[in-house]
Amino acid sequence: MKFAPVILLLVPAAFAQTAAPPPQLAHFHHLHFNSVDPEAAIDFYTTRFNGEKAKFDGKVDAVRAGKFWLLFNKVERPPPSAIVASLYHLGWSEKDIKGAYRHQLDIGTKFETPLGDLADLLGSGTPGRGYYAYVDGPDHALIEMNGGAQDGFSHIHLLSDDPAGAADWFAKELGIPRRGPPPSREARFNAKGLQSGPLVFLPIDGVLFAWFPTGTARGLYPKQWAGKTKYESNKGRVLDHIAFSVANLNETLARMRGDGVKVLEPPRMTPDGTLKSAFIEGPDNLRIELVEQ
Repeated sequence: MKFAPVILLLVPAAFAQTAAPPPQLAHFHHLHFNSVDPEAAIDFYTTRFNGEKAKFDGKVDAVRAGKFWLLFNKVERPPPSAIVASLYHLGWSEKDIKGAYRHQLDIGTKFETPLGDLADLLGSGTPGRGYYAYVDGPDHALIEMNGGAQDGFSHIHLLSDDPAGAADWFAKELGIPRRGPPPSREARFNAKGLQSGPLVFLPIDGVLFAWFPTGTARGLYPKQWAGKTKYESNKGRVLDHIAFSVANLNETLARMRGDGVKVLEPPRMTPDGTLKSAFIEGPDNLRIELVEQ
């Protein structure tokens, strides 16, 4: 019996298998509000939208939105809500956006803007393929309703002097994998002259983070932006901050300090010792909490 010769090929490991992507360093954890009536705000997100009432850390009334949390600080005075900080709004997707919009009108939900076509707003896309409307939420928090494949909390929208740079910062400092080609930095305007681009997206744990340029805010809210040259802090505003969980808070802060990231509040524990967190400053004066989990 004859055997065919066996030829052994030594293939470098780099070619034998695709290198595993680096681990994600942080995960989206919660969005924190200030509210004069947290109970009413929780009721709003769990009756007019599909959030679920739950106890954060087993003891604090909150809203569970899919895998994430909506948390509320009680304040004595209405928190500022003008669109002059980089944390712009939260988004809720609806499979039947037109039906959902009619339902919200029927139950008395107040809107800042009526149902509109995204192609008109963005100056791109196919007319009639996507719709949106802005809800005037509790304490005047801005909530975007938009069409989507599923009903539920879907995105965080931010504003930036450099949307692509802000997304790059998130990708680097939070260890978020980037996919696709680098985003454009080219300015874009819709038919009404509103700056609508560059519009940059970064998916994080199933929530889409998106950045509009500062020109969008100046165009939509000219009176609020009159005389302003930079973003205000979100601290104390209706949308107070966003939060990400990390495995080791001290190591994360040491790395970020080495990159020049400003630590706004050093690590501290809750009185019962169950939660350790710190605050850092992100792009455009954005307040970010890091939670050890």
